[in-house]
Amino acid sequence: MESAFSPPPGLIVIAAILAALFAAVLPTCLYLYVEPRGRLQWAAAGDSVATRRAPGLVRATAWLSFLVGQLAVPWLLVPAACAALVYLQTKLGAGRPIGLAVTVTLGFAALVQSLLALRLVPLGVRLLSRDPRTLTRAGASARAHGLVSAVILGGCMALGWAIATVPSFVHPWLRVVLVWAALRPVMAYAALCLLHACLLGRCTRALAGEVDVK
Repeated sequence: MESAFSPPPGLIVIAAILAALFAAVLPTCLYLYVEPRGRLQWAAAGDSVATRRAPGLVRATAWLSFLVGQLAVPWLLVPAACAALVYLQTKLGAGRPIGLAVTVTLGFAALVQSLLALRLVPLGVRLLSRDPRTLTRAGASARAHGLVSAVILGGCMALGWAIATVPSFVHPWLRVVLVWAALRPVMAYAALCLLHACLLGRCTRALAGEVDVK
């Protein structure tokens, strides 16, 4: 049933590329506005105005912070969709305990992702501005975000396996809607957040090493 209602693979690829390009517009504009204004904080002996800027790892982490953080508010649509699915299951009399539990779990995971992403935009600004307080806070933030994202990603992979291999796990129509409206988006966002946490951790260690050297 899922394959019958799934869009063609080519359409999925095109939609993913267009969505990625659209999602990169705002983070890039914000980066281009903030990054030149923070270059003075990265001044070093022998540099020039043209070469003065944050290290590439810091700039990449800041841009990814803007990308992930911009989705914090619109990502609340995923928990809202899961709440609507719970209502439909109970209203139509198709609510199975496992199906309801899976729907609520995915909605809760998306809500946690949204809450964690709320502070990533100001974090990116502080990274580019070389805020000294960021060095002490970013490490703990990277570990917490990485752990939560890894748990969400692993749990979603387990749920996806169960939904795909056990036909009676959830109702057939719910399987299709959950996969496309919640499961795959939450997995993709968790993978993106995990990548950001890894970069933030490396960025923090690199800055700590720089401070130790100085």
